[in-house]
Amino acid sequence: MLSLPSLGVPSKLVDLKPPELARCPRCGTWSPRNEIRCRVYWEPHLLHPSTAEVRGGCYLCPKCPEGTQWFMLLPEDYKTRGQYSLLGRTLIVELVRDYKMSAEQAAAWGRDKLHLPKLDATTVLDWLREAGDAVDREARLKQLAEVFSGQMSVDEVYDGGWYQLKATDPLNGLELAWKLERGQPSKEDVRQFFRELKEAGFEPELVSTDGSELYPDVIKEVWPNAEQQRCVFHFVMQVNKDLGKAFWAVYKTLPEPPKRKRGRPKKRGRPRKDKVKRENREKVRKARWIFLERESNLSEEEKCVLDQAVELCPQVGVLRRFVVQMHELFGPTTDSHQLADERRQSILSDAEFLALDALAKPIERFRDDDLWARLTRYLDFENADKTSNHPERENREFRKRQKGHYRMRSRESLRALLTLLSIRRPVPTAPVKLTRREQPTTKEEKLAA
Repeated sequence: MLSLPSLGVPSKLVDLKPPELARCPRCGTWSPRNEIRCRVYWEPHLLHPSTAEVRGGCYLCPKCPEGTQWFMLLPEDYKTRGQYSLLGRTLIVELVRDYKMSAEQAAAWGRDKLHLPKLDATTVLDWLREAGDAVDREARLKQLAEVFSGQMSVDEVYDGGWYQLKATDPLNGLELAWKLERGQPSKEDVRQFFRELKEAGFEPELVSTDGSELYPDVIKEVWPNAEQQRCVFHFVMQVNKDLGKAFWAVYKTLPEPPKRKRGRPKKRGRPRKDKVKRENREKVRKARWIFLERESNLSEEEKCVLDQAVELCPQVGVLRRFVVQMHELFGPTTDSHQLADERRQSILSDAEFLALDALAKPIERFRDDDLWARLTRYLDFENADKTSNHPERENREFRKRQKGHYRMRSRESLRALLTLLSIRRPVPTAPVKLTRREQPTTKEEKLAA
């Protein structure tokens, strides 16, 4: 161990002035002071190395068993193992938690900028684990239950041999709870996870999930009064995949250029038909991703490419119109179930859509009444999140951190990282609450709506 007094660095004296008697931290018995000792700690400093010499009292408990009688009374800021103060430890842990440094980077920054010599990455990793263990997760859950908005988003992520279940409050931007285990989650794992949340006081009105079969039955069982919101973003992604295949089916209907004959062309100066067909096919091919974009995201150049593709292949225009109507259906202008149903029926009854075989699968997805009901649950509320993207963003943050933290591979390290990430946002004093839309009551009001 480094002998700090022998280094000759600036030091400050912290004298606790220990009393003659102190309570034993194990049994609470008043114990006499045996002696006064000094401990020296490295203090973080931006200009030069600095230490603190702390004077504390040593006591012997008369009632504790032999070998456990001794204890030392120190200020709260210096009740740490090793040669670093609590302030130094806290700053290094914050570098990892808030500033996304790895244990190696935080240790190097502590040595170079905070003048904490001999600070090693393994020491930082130990501090992270201790900081994670020190978090009172039950107390945190109770705090979050008090400010809970009423909407919960749930998702699972797989990372090597681990899986992680995560529940968040998307309206307040808070991570509620997580579950880390080996293998793959089952419905029983999800049931246990939800019951823990229920016991902590969470009673959601709306639960947002992706298309996984793990959740619907368990949500009905644990929270019978909660509604399930099927993630619109994931649904649109599925439809986009179908539309991508539909585009290539339409592309194959374009006339293929004939195979060129051997030898030199007989007539010069006249454009070859095979070359023109090849250029036309390439112009249509350039629109293979553009036709899926929202109108507001298209540049002028992309609009020109899309117009050329539609002119050369009218069926691409049909696919594009389908995309536009789908975006309108799930867009901000659709603010009622009646309008959503009208726009859905407009898609399902469109003659051009029905005549195009490539659109059979997307249209089949819109025909599913049960799926449609879950996709539009958000319309029952004024401020509901219609996706389950919030826990996905939290999962991506964890995965990104884990890839940069090469030492974060054991269960203890992963749990510490998850815990520290879950508490990095403060509990809001004025939380957002889920607001249900007022439904028309009379027949006249219904007709007016």
